[in-house]
Amino acid sequence: MKRRLLAVTGSRAEYGSMRPVYRALAAHPAIEIDLVVTGMHLAPAFAASLAEIERDAICPLHIAKIDAGDTADMARTLGAQIAALAPIMDALAPDAVLLQGDRGEMLAAAITAAHRNTAVAHMSGGDRTGSIDDSIRNAITSFAHVHLTTCASSSERLLAMGEAPQRIFEVGEPALDVIRTLQPLSPDELAARFGIDISQPFALATQHPVTTEAADSAAQVVATLHALETLELQTLFTYPNTDSGSAGIIFELEAWHSRGFLRLVPHVGQHAYLSLMKAAAVMVGNSSSGLLEAASFHLPVVNIGTRQHGRLRPANVIDVGYDTAAIRRAIEYALHDETFRRTLSLVNNPYGDGACAGRTADILANLSLGPALIAKWLAAPPSFLG
Repeated sequence: MKRRLLAVTGSRAEYGSMRPVYRALAAHPAIEIDLVVTGMHLAPAFAASLAEIERDAICPLHIAKIDAGDTADMARTLGAQIAALAPIMDALAPDAVLLQGDRGEMLAAAITAAHRNTAVAHMSGGDRTGSIDDSIRNAITSFAHVHLTTCASSSERLLAMGEAPQRIFEVGEPALDVIRTLQPLSPDELAARFGIDISQPFALATQHPVTTEAADSAAQVVATLHALETLELQTLFTYPNTDSGSAGIIFELEAWHSRGFLRLVPHVGQHAYLSLMKAAAVMVGNSSSGLLEAASFHLPVVNIGTRQHGRLRPANVIDVGYDTAAIRRAIEYALHDETFRRTLSLVNNPYGDGACAGRTADILANLSLGPALIAKWLAAPPSFLG
C-alpha cells in the first residue's frame, strides 16, 4: 500500500524550488502525494503563480483559501491558515506532511499536523536569515520529526538545537535540481517578453520587506532604485512577497514604473526567472535566490540589508546596507572589478549537487512511520529508515 504524503505550497519561489521534489514523489511507486495551495498563490497579483501550478498538474490540488483581511497582517493570517488546513488534513488523513522553508503557512501546517500526530518532514531547517523567518523556521524544526537539510552547517545547527542525528538527512537545496536540467529561454525570447536589450548589461532585482523593518520597506527600495537609475542600468524588477511592508515596496515600484531604466513584472515564473539569472550581468536586492541559486550561474549578487543575515554565502555575494551610494558602489564593483570578475568562474555552490529530489523521495518512501518517529521526547532508535 502506498503511503500518502501531503505537501503545502504558499509562495511562487518555494513552489518553483520544490517542483522537482513534487515530481519525484509523484513518480515514486511507494508514494502518492497531494498538494495544498495557499498563501501568495491565491493573491490576485500572483494569479499567474496559481495558473502555473494548475498547468503542471503534478498531483491532486487542494485550495486552502483564507479570509484574514490584509495578507500582510501576518498574525491573523497564521491563525486563518491553521483553520483552513485542519479540515483538509482531516479529510485526506496523510501519513506524513512535507514542508519547506520558513513562511507562516508552513508553520501553520506544522502545528496542524503535529497536533494530529502526523509526521512532519521539514526541508531547509537549520538555515539562517536573521529575521523573524529564523524564528518561524526554528519553530517548524521543533514541530518536525524529520529534517531534510541543504548543507552541513544547517545540519550542525539542528544538532546544536538538540535534534537527534537520526532525524537529520542532508539532501541539498531543491532549487539546484531545476538549474541542473534547465533549458533556458533564448536571448531573443527574453528580449521580446520583457523588453530588455540583451546585448547590453542588465540587472535582475527583487527586494522583499524585512518584517522587523516593515515601516522602512518603501524607503529601502527607493534607495535601491536611485542607485540603479544613477547607473543607467536597465533593470527588471519583480514584485516582493506579501509579508508586512510589501505594500509600500509595490507602491514605490509602480511610482517608478515609467522611468526608462525600469521593467516591472509582478510574476516572472521560475523558468523565465532562471533564464534571466543566466543572462543577467548582476542580481540586486535581498532574495534568497541570490545566495542559494546565483552561484550556479556564476552571477554576481549585490545583497542589500539584513534579510539574509547569517545565511551561508558563496563568494559571488557582495553585502551592502540600505544606502544609495553604497549600493551603487557595490553594483559598479560587481560589474567592473577585474579581480572579482575573474573569481566568479571559480565559485562553487555550497548548497548541493542538484540531486535533492531523488534523495528526498527515497528517504520519505523508506521512513519508518509510527510512534517512535512522533515521540521526539524519547530516545531515538538507531535509524528511522526501514
